[in-house]
This record gives sequence, structure tokens and C-alpha cells, in this order.
Amino acid sequence: MAIAEATQDETEPPTDRPSPAAHPPRGRAALFTAGGVGLLAAVLFVLIRGGLTDDAYITLDYARNVAFHGHWGVIEQEFANTATSPLNVLVLAAVTAVLRQPVVALGVVFVLANAVLAHSLHRSAEHSGLPAPTGAAASLFVLLNPFLLSSAGLEMSLASALLGLLLLGAVRPHRVLFGVAAGLLALTRLDLGVFVLVLLLGRPTLWRAWWRWLVPACAVALPWFTLSWWSFGSAVADTLVIKQQQEHWGQWTFGNGLRLYHDAYPAATAAALTAAVIALLALPVWLVSRLLRRRTARLLHCWALFGLAGAAYFGVYTTLGVPPYHWYYVPAMIGLSVFAAAALAAVSSMWRGQGGTVPLLATTAAVALGAGVVVNQVRVVLETGVPWRHATITTNWATPSDYARIGQLVGETVGEGTVRSPGEIGTLAYFCECAVVDGLSDRGYLAPRKRERIEEAGPVTAALLRFNYRHFTPTEPREVDYVLRRVPGPAPDPVWTIDSPWSEPSHLVLERAR
Repeated sequence: MAIAEATQDETEPPTDRPSPAAHPPRGRAALFTAGGVGLLAAVLFVLIRGGLTDDAYITLDYARNVAFHGHWGVIEQEFANTATSPLNVLVLAAVTAVLRQPVVALGVVFVLANAVLAHSLHRSAEHSGLPAPTGAAASLFVLLNPFLLSSAGLEMSLASALLGLLLLGAVRPHRVLFGVAAGLLALTRLDLGVFVLVLLLGRPTLWRAWWRWLVPACAVALPWFTLSWWSFGSAVADTLVIKQQQEHWGQWTFGNGLRLYHDAYPAATAAALTAAVIALLALPVWLVSRLLRRRTARLLHCWALFGLAGAAYFGVYTTLGVPPYHWYYVPAMIGLSVFAAAALAAVSSMWRGQGGTVPLLATTAAVALGAGVVVNQVRVVLETGVPWRHATITTNWATPSDYARIGQLVGETVGEGTVRSPGEIGTLAYFCECAVVDGLSDRGYLAPRKRERIEEAGPVTAALLRFNYRHFTPTEPREVDYVLRRVPGPAPDPVWTIDSPWSEPSHLVLERAR
């Protein structure tokens, strides 16, 4: 990392240690922040629950099968290992087992995740010597981001909570907390290790007694990966191979995909990126101030590393050249948005207690920018609809209500038969409750794709893939009785017609397999 603290004392905020009597009010303030953000998250989930993406329903399919049948798969009839985030599935399944309603369970997890994020950021701000509203502002920047809200049901809300705990572990520093958060992040998405690596590189304080974070991280993550390697035939989800083999969307990849989303959803994309732009402008200023050993830059050290991690995450995904799924952008937005809030808070706190026109203007500008980010995000959320029929940012062919209606019809028609999906499976499988198959739900389709990926990989990657699939046992794909096809244009029977803000109207046709 370009800038790392020279000593522990240099990075710790030069503030007086509070007396024990000051702890209760501080604790209550953190709980108040968490409660307020959690309440807002609950209201938001009621608003957005009708607009969950198709991939969110894939997660709900997994959670329902684990909770009700103890089965790991998209459909009850077939085993699959395509859950990119095993921790998200397990958490949702645990809550679903109690509440018996997967979507309600998702709402509970969504609220709790945002409350944990708010609490973690509030405590991180306290330990950094930043103003009290910093944690709440950073939480709102994340919670109201249109890309994150459009990813509800996927692992991004859970990831944001764990990233908040990781930041708190780095700020304090609390090595055990940092290690536990790192291990849980590995179970949420392996690529979130970019945040762990950047914070470790830029926070040498964590290097001392390194085993205090490494042992908890391994204790949390390794049991699942070992179980998955032995029992599921792959330590990591099969989506690692499936997503790597997916073609670009024409000229669009992750690196230039934000232009695609800006063309399709200009207001939502601009609102999502505003905080990130503030962070990218603030990072060079912080870097210069850090080189000059300014006090404010020391206060922001871990927060700036968090923003740098978001930028690094974006760089890694750009290098990989994967398709521009909108939830792939969320971790980078989380890192940069949290730093943006901290940077704006630091500007206002720099002038605290100083009179004059410049301090007043600086503080006013920082508050106005922060309020503008939040207001613009709220405007986009409300303009999507009350309640949502589709996500603000969607790349699905149909709205959830379209797929729900057709999924129920398909279930009534095929009964115990097997139907091949039209390419989007999550919502159809959830409402059909029948055997809908494709590469995500039937592992029989994986063997040739795995073999092809190994053949085209370099020596190191190929060796790692062979080791990962050492216990993999190929199976034959499930025999298909029906095929569900997507055809352009409206259907003669409007009940089969689908459309969304992303695509022109089309319709689904259910026919017997030949």
C-alpha cells in the first residue's frame, strides 16, 4: 500500500480517552443509529420486495430447500452447487426455518444486516475521532444506493454488514473481530478478500500478533470449504466456472458496463455513483495530506484504505473482463461510499470550533453534498414505484409478477415432469415448485463446461481447478419433458406475455420436448 502508518500511535486519533462514565451514552448512540437505520431498512424492504431480481429468487430457492428439506439445490429434485454465497443461503435458511416464509426471512436479514452496518460504522467513527453523524451518513449512502437496493436478496446486504465489521476491526484495531469478519466474508464472496488484503497491507498494526486474526479467519471459513470440497465435489461454487465462461454482453464488459447502465437508467446510475465520485476526488487529497502527516488524514487512514479497497475491487473485476451484472459493482460502491461519508465528515470537523467565512463555507458544502447524495437516492427509489414492480436497475426479461404468474401455470401443467428453463430460472422455479432445469439447477450440465474451462486455462489455473474438482463425480443431465422458450413479441394469450424496462415485450411458450 502506498501509505501505511509508521506507528500505531500515529494512526490512533489524538483525542482524550473518555471516562468510563462516558461509555453508556456512546453505546446508546450507536444503538440509536443502528435502530434508526434498521427501521428505515424495514420500510424500504416493504417498498422493494415486489421487485426482487431473478438471481435473488435463486438464493431464495436454495434457502427454502435447505430450510424445508435439508437439500442443497435450486430445485428439490436435483443437487446443485451454484450458490455463490453459501453464508447468505445458510443465514436465510435458518431464518426461513423459523418464519416459514422465505421472502419474510429475507426482509429480516436485510434489516439486521443494515443495522449491523450502521452500528459498526458508528463505532468506527467514534474510534477514529470523526463526528457522530458519520456512521449514519455512511450507512445511508450504502442502504439507499440504487444498485444495492436492486440487488436485495443477493449477498450484498450481508456483505455490507461484514465489511462494516471488518472496518471496525481495523480501526480499533481488534484482531479477532477482523479475523472473524474476514472468514465470514470468504463464505459470503471469495472476491471480497480484496478488502481484507488492502486493509492488511495498509494497516501494519494488524501484523503484530497476526495469528490472532488468522486463526479465527481459518476457523470460520475452512470447515465449510472442506465440507464442500469433500461432499459437494467442489470447494467453491460451480458458478466460478459458469460465470467465467459466459460471453460479454456484446461490446459491454464490467470495465465499461456503467456506461450501459447510464444509457438505460441514467438517473439511478448517477445517484448510485455520486458518492463514489466524491470518494475518488477525496482520495488524492487524503494521500497528499497523509504524506504531509496532517492530523485529519491520520483520522481517515482506515477509511481511506476502505475506499482504496473499493477502487481495487473495481480494478480486479475490470481485469477479469466478466459480464457487467449490476450487483458486481456493489462492493466497489460500498467501499467508496463509506469513505466519501467519512471524508465529508472530516471536512466539517476540521473547522469545528473555528470562526470565519471559510470554515462556515467548508462545513456547509460538506453537509450539502452529503444531503444531496441521500436526497437524490431517495428520489430515485420513489420514482421507481410505490411499491416496486421491478428493481430500479434490472436486466431481467420480465418483472417478478410476470414470472410468478407463469411459474404457477407451468407448475400446474407439468406436474411431476421436468421443464427446461428459458434462461432465467430463479423466480419461475420458486413459484412453479417443479423441476425447472438448466446449468444452475442441474449439475449434469457442469462436466463438459468444467472440462472446457480447464483446457482453456493456463497451467496454474488449470491445476487449481483440477484440485478443486478432485472429488467431483460427473452425472447425466436430467431428462427433459417440456421446454419453456422465450419468443419475441406479445403472445396471443396475454397471460404468457412478459416485459421489463430492460427488454422489449416477449412471451414464453411451453411445449413438449422432442
